[in-house]
This record gives sequence, C-alpha cells and structure tokens, in this order.
Amino acid sequence: MGIHQIQIRHDETEDRLLLRFSTSDGCEFRFWLTRRFTKRLWGMLVKMLEWDRAVQQQVDPGTRRTVLDIQHEGYARQANYSKAFEEPPREAPRRLPLGEAPVLLAKASGKKRDDGVQMLGLHPLRGQGIDISLDTRLLHIFTRLLREQVARTDWDVNLALHEELGEAAPAQDAQPRKLN
Repeated sequence: MGIHQIQIRHDETEDRLLLRFSTSDGCEFRFWLTRRFTKRLWGMLVKMLEWDRAVQQQVDPGTRRTVLDIQHEGYARQANYSKAFEEPPREAPRRLPLGEAPVLLAKASGKKRDDGVQMLGLHPLRGQGIDISLDTRLLHIFTRLLREQVARTDWDVNLALHEELGEAAPAQDAQPRKLN
C-alpha cells in the first residue's frame, strides 16, 4: 500500500485541516488536524526532515539548513499540485478502512527505519489510526502542502523550517518518538 495522492484543505466551518490520503490499492484515509495538533506535529516533521543523510552529514548548522532548504525546494517542485484529488467513480468507491467521517488526530509518532524510510504514525486519542512510510521526497511534499494550507487559515501560525524564521526549532541529534 503506497500513497497515491495527498490532499490537505482548510475547512472554515470546522476550523480544522482535512487531510486525505489515497493509496495505490484503492483505500482512502481521512483525518482532522486541529490548530494545536498541527503546531505540535510541525516540530516533529521538521526533525524528520533533518534525519536525511545528506543533512546529517553536514557539521555546520548553517550548512545543514542550506541543504535542507535545497532539498525542500527541489522535492517540492517535483510534485504535481495542479492535479485535483481524484474522486473515485460511484460504481467503484474507495475503501475507507477508518470510516467515512474524518478521524480527529490527537497523537503522532515519527521514527526512521534501518532502511532509511521514515514512518509517520497518525492516531486519535482512542481508536485506530495509521502508520505510513514516507521517503524524503514525499515527506518534503507533505510538509509543503501543510505549510501552504496553514498559511490560508486565520490561525496566526507560521510553520517555518528554521527556528529563526518561525516557531519550529531545528532538531538536534535526538529523534522524536511521540506526540501526545
């Protein structure tokens, strides 16, 4: 099960972000992200971006930031943002393993597997969530989509890749494990 498409959009009525993942095997997962959860998730996502080998190989913090910025712009340009989120035909709807209603997220976890692939866990306070694998390219694309949608809200939140530019602090060597 690989990720086929990602959509993030702000729902003004709910004042939440609606996150949708469709998979290559015909499933769709829907989640609500609150302002509070998004702010806390962002710090973990930035740390996950910094786990990349090319970033970690840099000794100088300024060089690390530069490598991260170059990666972010390069990978983000590779995505097709003009293509609408594909809605399945009525006669062949997607499977919704977590149900039709979006799941309100309360917990997230991040870890790096031995093969370098990163795992992002998204879970509600109670009940079932998902653990998805994200390569570096997909992680950069996901963070860009998240930043763009948060910028369209009235949350007064600046999701930046570096501490001096916003609220998210650059990661040290410690890996984040959980967000509760």
